[in-house]
Amino acid sequence: MQIAMALMALMLVLGSVSAVRHARKGRWGKAVEVLLPVLGANLMLLGGVERHITVLFWLGILLVVTGLGVEALSFWRARGAESEPSGR
Repeated sequence: MQIAMALMALMLVLGSVSAVRHARKGRWGKAVEVLLPVLGANLMLLGGVERHITVLFWLGILLVVTGLGVEALSFWRARGAESEPSGR
């Protein structure tokens, strides 16, 4: 159990550091893409699975799905921008 807690803490720290680096560069969308799934996974595992609190489990799932949705939208936007002709 201590190993699982240490891994969740490490995941949260690394995700937060990455999100802060993106936010400092002005890429707020990328910071949200990184931070929401990390927060959701930690909330889901720590609150929902470990402590058996159903509300925290579903809130964690909601954060993970929202973060992955934001990431998918930005991927599709970037891919669409690459495929459009520049007009030159």
